[in-house]
Amino acid sequence: MEIFKIWAILGFVFLFMEIMTPSMFFLPLGGAAFFAAVAAFKYPDNYWIQGGMFALFAVIFFFVTRPFMRRKPEKFEQTGVEAKYIGQVAQVIKDIATPNTDGIGVIKIYGETWQAKSIDNCEIKAGEMVKIVKNESLIMFVERCKE
Repeated sequence: MEIFKIWAILGFVFLFMEIMTPSMFFLPLGGAAFFAAVAAFKYPDNYWIQGGMFALFAVIFFFVTRPFMRRKPEKFEQTGVEAKYIGQVAQVIKDIATPNTDGIGVIKIYGETWQAKSIDNCEIKAGEMVKIVKNESLIMFVERCKE
């Protein structure tokens, strides 16, 4: 098998590894292997040129892809319960913080019912409106709405 085919296969292996582990580590190596394959096609007997091309382009591609590796999302986007419920107003349908209930009541929001606890352990009667402050597992922590 010709050496340039081995370099090309190595380039595809590195790209496949990058796809399997999206870390931006194997991408520069894959690109460098393709340039080494071009050098191997042109100079099949000179391994120093092939290895030099691989090393040179690995370093170049590393510095080209480095800004993409370090880039962080500009705005953190909340998903799930925090984005949908926290800060929203809900209606109490079963008293919160009444004796013998461990402080747990029930609220209704978006047509769904959730177990709820008062953030400051004050009693909130059914029919009152509350604001959802935080969520822990399946329990919403609420505070009485200020009117």
